[in-house]
Amino acid sequence: MKQTIINIVSGKGGTGKTLMACVLADMLGNSPESKVIVVDLDFFVRGLTSLLYFHREEKLQIVPVNELTVSNFFLQKLQKNNPKNVSIAIAKYRSFEVVPAVSRIDEHLNFQDIGPDTRDEAASILRYLISKIPPDFRFIILDSRAGYDELIAATHQLSDVSICVEEQDPISRVTADNLVSQLNQDAKTPVFRIINKVRGLTTPDLIQSASRSVTDLGVIPFDMDILNSFGLKDFWDQVSRSLYRWALVSVWNRLSSKLQLGTELNLPRLSPLASESVEARIGMLTTQDRVLAFYGLILAATGIFYGLFGQELFYVFKNDPTRILSLIMGFSGLLVALFAFIRKR
Repeated sequence: MKQTIINIVSGKGGTGKTLMACVLADMLGNSPESKVIVVDLDFFVRGLTSLLYFHREEKLQIVPVNELTVSNFFLQKLQKNNPKNVSIAIAKYRSFEVVPAVSRIDEHLNFQDIGPDTRDEAASILRYLISKIPPDFRFIILDSRAGYDELIAATHQLSDVSICVEEQDPISRVTADNLVSQLNQDAKTPVFRIINKVRGLTTPDLIQSASRSVTDLGVIPFDMDILNSFGLKDFWDQVSRSLYRWALVSVWNRLSSKLQLGTELNLPRLSPLASESVEARIGMLTTQDRVLAFYGLILAATGIFYGLFGQELFYVFKNDPTRILSLIMGFSGLLVALFAFIRKR
């Protein structure tokens, strides 16, 4: 079974790169014959390792001290210490495994001690680390840190595909453009792009982006439920029924089809509003608020019209059907104006 190495990168921090790596790993890990491991290569921010910390009921020690974490590999290799019989630290998290950045969540690291000086040095260390991962893992996901340096160049060089996660604002677009351009110069590894936290979407937007290029996998809508529950006990329950996961499934399936990975996800979702496009338009609201707002408008419209006209409304429609069209046009115009105002706000 061929291992596929997926490198998750971003031009700047805060794009949701680590969260995307975790949710993707969890979905793939739950699919048949897809054992998944995620490597936390962000030694200092440690977002992925922090999830393990909370998963382990806030115990400071993430893994045993005799097992090598990502930072241990870099420290030992840079110090020219190359032990033969090493055990890589692998921690179970939901349906996938994690190689944490550090063994203790509050561990202090010195950048000068752990940072490789050249791309070749970084690639040598990373290659050695990956060689210690058991071969039965179908997917190895590298959660790289934001920006560009020798290690990012090495992760791109050794991966089968790199995925750049960006946001829709101009600054994020520029930083992503710069990163992708640099990565394309470094190696022939394909680079694909995902736009995350997008507001105001329609269904076609969710499935694919505005066709900027063949490397665009699509967009992920902003989902208030994900933001509010991140790090809390009900987080994964919220993910399982979220717009976020639904869109990420579509994005992954496009990538799988492009690269012929042979692993597609089938996780259907029943929208509480019977339409993901309507939900995406009001993604700034929680699911509960979306339902209340949507059905509240329907009830309000029905109640107001019936309260104003009562049974006379049915007689009017019966005797003059054209008034039905007029009423629909008027109500639609009101909704369009309201939507334009809300969107502008």
